[in-house]
Amino acid sequence: MRRPLLAALAAALVAPVSASAAEPIMPLSQVQPGARCSALTVVRGTAITSFAVEVLDVIDRERPQSARILIRVSGPAVDATGIGPGFSGSPILCPDAAGVMRNIGAISAGIGEFGGTVGLATPIEQILAEPIQPPSSARRSIVRSPPLAGSRELVTPLTLSGVSPAVAAMFSRGARKAGRTLLTSAAAPRAVIAPQPLAPGAAVAVGLTSGDVEIGAIGTVAYTDGPNLWLFGHPLDGAGRRSLFLQDAYIHTVINNPVGAEDLSTYKLGAPGNDRGTVTSDGIDALGARLGALPPNYPVKVFARDLDTKRTSGLTTRVADEGDVGRPAGPSILGIAGGAAIAEAATRVLRGAPARQSGEMCVTITLRERKQPVRFCQHYAVAGGAANALAGSLASDFGQAAELIDGYEFGVLHVTNVEVGLRLRRGMRQAFITGVDAPSRARRGKKIKLRLQLRRTLTGARFTRTIRVRIPRDVKPGERTIRLAGADADAGADPDGGSEVTIVIGEEEDAPPPPQTVDEVAETIEALERYDGITATIGDDIIEAHRDDDLRISGDASVRVKIRR
Repeated sequence: MRRPLLAALAAALVAPVSASAAEPIMPLSQVQPGARCSALTVVRGTAITSFAVEVLDVIDRERPQSARILIRVSGPAVDATGIGPGFSGSPILCPDAAGVMRNIGAISAGIGEFGGTVGLATPIEQILAEPIQPPSSARRSIVRSPPLAGSRELVTPLTLSGVSPAVAAMFSRGARKAGRTLLTSAAAPRAVIAPQPLAPGAAVAVGLTSGDVEIGAIGTVAYTDGPNLWLFGHPLDGAGRRSLFLQDAYIHTVINNPVGAEDLSTYKLGAPGNDRGTVTSDGIDALGARLGALPPNYPVKVFARDLDTKRTSGLTTRVADEGDVGRPAGPSILGIAGGAAIAEAATRVLRGAPARQSGEMCVTITLRERKQPVRFCQHYAVAGGAANALAGSLASDFGQAAELIDGYEFGVLHVTNVEVGLRLRRGMRQAFITGVDAPSRARRGKKIKLRLQLRRTLTGARFTRTIRVRIPRDVKPGERTIRLAGADADAGADPDGGSEVTIVIGEEEDAPPPPQTVDEVAETIEALERYDGITATIGDDIIEAHRDDDLRISGDASVRVKIRR
């Protein structure tokens, strides 16, 4: 979530601006119980439909800043499902004394009623009180207590689009363990829908990313005034000033689960569509957005190669960069977005997830604050039985790097480009050390040849390999033991039998001291690179003795050698 696109280029790439004129509104003082009104929303595709709304009461009318309108909905669009996340922002239009339809507010909360036909709406005056462009010093909003016992804002969970079901399940498990809900949808429909007019009642997405992997929140446009839009009728994070993608959206269907419990609620299943502008504010009663220029953003490009078939797969996702507004909602979405793109590219190129896999990932991250890019490479040999075991490991390692960038405490680091290269193959090329031969004598400071006896996994084939190890100069003379230790296969399965991506929210206990400079951040990321070769222990010295690019050598062995001066 740096300005990688020139303003002129950005203006050329976005869809033409289109917005309806401001519609008349009805002050809360004129909203009366018994009023028969209608609401606008999308329940399938992009077409705006209407349904009936009855005003039951005005709650907390004497305090307009916290008042809510109690409503009951009905009609073919909602009778079977009721309302839930995704309906938030649906504008309610009521006739005044002259019969003119006026906007009284937008649906924003449910009350836990079975059937989901009774809910709350945020008055339009409160929605329009949220500035489109908050001052740069705007702080996170303090969320008010619910105006009615049991009510819950219809906050749309983040939706992950553009990934296969196996990858989606992996990220959903990780989000659930972190206390977050992450819905998953089919591939983003931007290629099949034209840019949609973002009129009141239109489906809209607040996008943290844009491209092959989409992450965002789906809701409804509550009000428009020229290029300015107000969305949702409640906060996303209540974080004040924002810089996210404003996108139209496509609704696949309304998931019918009108129980009204916290985890059993009706919701709209949808996906972001076309980039239309920038979400600029995240207030307590609405989000503000503006059609036109897109937010600052940077690309995450993932290229994967299948070493067995030579097949390739590439994904490009743009991440909204909120660095210039101080990352008001906390850590960026880079770890999740990049991890999802990496896992998806790995899954696509292998066309499946065999239990044994191996490969290499190299990551290059360019920062505005540093001349040289940050790089690290990692090798993998996974022998887990879980689906997407390798993909999960790749995504988790990338997430660690993103967490280090987000966690820098002495300023905001601006990512300008991310490139990830994957080289993957089926099967795990692994052998175990079964023995070792060495010369009977060796001199300090000189290299000796060690002849390893090895046996391959699966085939059981036996073979030998000769490596050279330098004897440390400070080893005491006499007969000494050289202990060789290989690297085990990478773990690839979790206890419940499925891969997942670890999502960290907040600080971990017993975390090491944070990096003090940008260069220290880079060094810490580069140190993520693990050594997966053979180590030799001679006395108090541990030596990186041998590493094979195509073979993971595991197991251990030892041999006695007489050391001379």
